[in-house]
Amino acid sequence: MAISFRKLAIEATMELADEAKAERGQAIVRFWYIFLVTVYVLLRGAGIGPTDLPADVVRIMLTYYVGFTIFSLVIFWTILRWPGHYPARRAITMLGDYVSLTHGMIVGGFAMMPLFALVLWVTVGNGMRYGPKYLLAAWVMAQLSIMVTTIFNPFWRDNPDMVMTMVFTAAAVPTYAFALLRQTAEARTDAQNANLAKSRFLAQASHDLRQPVHAIGLFLAGLRDTRLNGTQSQIVERIERALQGVARLFKSLLDISTLDSGTLKYAPNSVDLNMILTDVMEQNEEAAKWNNVDLRFVATSATVIADPVLLTTMLQNLVSNAIKYGEGGSVLVGVRRSGNKVTLEVHDQGIGISDEHQPFVFEEFYRVQQPGDRDRDGVGLGLAIVARLAQLCGLEIKLHSTLGKGTVASICGFRTASSAGEGTDNPLSMNRTPLAGFRIVLIEDDRDVLAATAALLKGWGCLVQDFDTMPDTVELADLILTDFDLGSGITGTRCIAHIRSITGTETPAIIMTGHDEARVRSLIELPRVQLMTKPLRPSALRSLLSSVRIGAF
Repeated sequence: MAISFRKLAIEATMELADEAKAERGQAIVRFWYIFLVTVYVLLRGAGIGPTDLPADVVRIMLTYYVGFTIFSLVIFWTILRWPGHYPARRAITMLGDYVSLTHGMIVGGFAMMPLFALVLWVTVGNGMRYGPKYLLAAWVMAQLSIMVTTIFNPFWRDNPDMVMTMVFTAAAVPTYAFALLRQTAEARTDAQNANLAKSRFLAQASHDLRQPVHAIGLFLAGLRDTRLNGTQSQIVERIERALQGVARLFKSLLDISTLDSGTLKYAPNSVDLNMILTDVMEQNEEAAKWNNVDLRFVATSATVIADPVLLTTMLQNLVSNAIKYGEGGSVLVGVRRSGNKVTLEVHDQGIGISDEHQPFVFEEFYRVQQPGDRDRDGVGLGLAIVARLAQLCGLEIKLHSTLGKGTVASICGFRTASSAGEGTDNPLSMNRTPLAGFRIVLIEDDRDVLAATAALLKGWGCLVQDFDTMPDTVELADLILTDFDLGSGITGTRCIAHIRSITGTETPAIIMTGHDEARVRSLIELPRVQLMTKPLRPSALRSLLSSVRIGAF
């Protein structure tokens, strides 16, 4: 239920943004037609046109439109100051539009008949921007405008056929616009539903498949620690390599479905770039070795304002792409400073991208694949995810590539944070504390994953209490490691709170999940809880466990 409320809140926020955009657009249209009417009146007053406009009429109309311009500026300010859907404000502005046009047609007589075209423009504009209800209101106001003009303008009264033509035109055009608006709304709803269904399918399929892949990865890590001969080690390495390709694919699918759902939030914080770089380098060491790539990074003391999770995802995708297409070359990751701005760059000596493909590489599922090229893992989502995450974070992605020489991908626009703490070494990269004797409470409802995780932890020397559901009693431990969904309505956060109440200590905890990371993170309200997504890399888990033991978490 909490998730549904969250989705509703996000949809409401997006709807308010659309409403504000629509009102700003209509306000700009209002300024345009004021400008057009003013120019037209001045031209007619100067004798340009089939009939002259008397000087006193010109003065009256210009005086009126000066006042109407002030009114429009006040309305525009209120739209900027209080964006959103305010029916009263819309009704007042629509009434102002029709009153101004009716006044012009009454005062100007035959010479101002072209204002009827603006009546149609305003009628259709209000309906197309605000929806069917406002189109109906605009239709009524247009008919009233014609009726009032006919009553007070002798020329219109003397030409009833012309008036009837205008009445039918003012009825037919909005009616046709209404039909188009309804068809467009239905098509948009169908497209949104189809997109939502796709996102749900991708998210669910990704989650369901990540669980067995996660278990296989843990079993492989345990198998590597046994005494394997050379041939067996090669087979395990190849299985692990293929498994990591599958894991990256699942992560891409889940990332793109999360972006489509609109649930991802930007959570800026002060981030040590050196820690992010070190983590990403460690995650890609094996992939670089398999592709014969020399992977290096330039250490930095820069601290920036960023979302560490989203930044890691962006950098991981760029480095993964560089390794994938830079076989036999080198990949260098570094930071470039300019004043209080920081740019993160990934250089590779790969095959490069031709000019014709570069405008499209950030589109979803677009792959630069020529006939005869060897197959590479992935479905063309990595750069699309980077571009959308950068937009969410207010950053800019730049790409410079030369075919046959390599590519430079840059994430631009980071702001530097406070210099406090800069230049300190990351304890995790300098210190590798053994895990022998480290006490862990492990809870996982999938028994295969439970067995694999327990075996891996015991292989590292940890003392493990393992359970497939929330335990009634536990011994004092150094860490709680739990899945998020434990069945029977029990979540990892509830399990952590329960164990802490049993032991009477605020034991550090790690939650593992195959669901959308942002959604799960929003549901974690307990202190000293870290989140890891499945399928997790054993090296990343071991690094985090080490940080807990040395007190860095």
